[in-house]
Amino acid sequence: MQPHQHFGMPSPLVFAPHENSRRYGATHFGVMIPDLPAPHSFMAFASLLGMTGMKITDAANIVSMDGPRHTAVLVHGTAAATNRALTAYSMKRDMTFAPDGSLVRFGEDAELSGRYPRFRLKTSRPGFDVDLNLSATGEWTWFVHSRLYQHIALLARYEGVVSWQGNSMPVSGLASWEYYRTISPYLLRNAPLPPRFRIPLDFFTYQIINLDSDTQLLLAYVTFMGRPAARLAHLRRAGRGATQIDGKISFTVLTVQDTPAVAPDASVMFLPRTFRWTITDRNGKQLFEINATVDTEMLYGLAAGYVGGYRWEGSYNGKPESGRGYIEYIDQRG
Repeated sequence: MQPHQHFGMPSPLVFAPHENSRRYGATHFGVMIPDLPAPHSFMAFASLLGMTGMKITDAANIVSMDGPRHTAVLVHGTAAATNRALTAYSMKRDMTFAPDGSLVRFGEDAELSGRYPRFRLKTSRPGFDVDLNLSATGEWTWFVHSRLYQHIALLARYEGVVSWQGNSMPVSGLASWEYYRTISPYLLRNAPLPPRFRIPLDFFTYQIINLDSDTQLLLAYVTFMGRPAARLAHLRRAGRGATQIDGKISFTVLTVQDTPAVAPDASVMFLPRTFRWTITDRNGKQLFEINATVDTEMLYGLAAGYVGGYRWEGSYNGKPESGRGYIEYIDQRG
């Protein structure tokens, strides 16, 4: 494993929404928790502000009247709070922004506020409310850092309340607070791209596992035209830094769910039921084996894909381990 904080934090230290930018056409704000207590199991709060022109993100059925450049989508829910997980917004008509990103408000449904290192997530949907205070630990992960696309994930501790159907539950633990900004073809022409012209990033899974109260594992696998484009594993320890695992990373779907998922636009996706990660270092020593079973409803709305939760068993550095995980999954290879 190697240190992965050689790119510093953004300077100035702001996470701007770029709602009217001529340089960046899409941004992402997210808060993800892999291991909430039952009945919730996980929490997804994943937003995309502006479409990207990629197969894994664009969904024509949710484009607002102001076009893909000014359409925002949000998937927010848990294993229990599954109703109306997907909401779409016009960035011009429905949303409120602070230029420095210290406030991003999604109509009357949700708002993410604060400045590094402290943030607040407050949401309200029928029968489901969340109020979380988040504090970044000082560990961060750059998935991509280029002139065209930057994607950062902050390790954060959270504390607050999740309310569902009149029952309030105090919660605390480790979360991932995330942000990206990227160029977009919709900066040039604010009209939906036909599927055949979208950038052929066609498979994406991103997953989070909390190994203990201080340690978080991030996993990702992406394909371009059906061929592997990225396999990533990052380990973060609160107060002890972040590392990128430099070795062989393998992701395999073992079985799919009995019934294919059908999205609101009638597209069909085969979602995983069981899958496996194996990670070895450069010398062939196995660092992780993760055998997972999806045991929650998969919620549509991660752009053109789904989010959910799973239980897993396996090993970490040769020692038996088990726990829960959070999964994002988009398969547009068909």
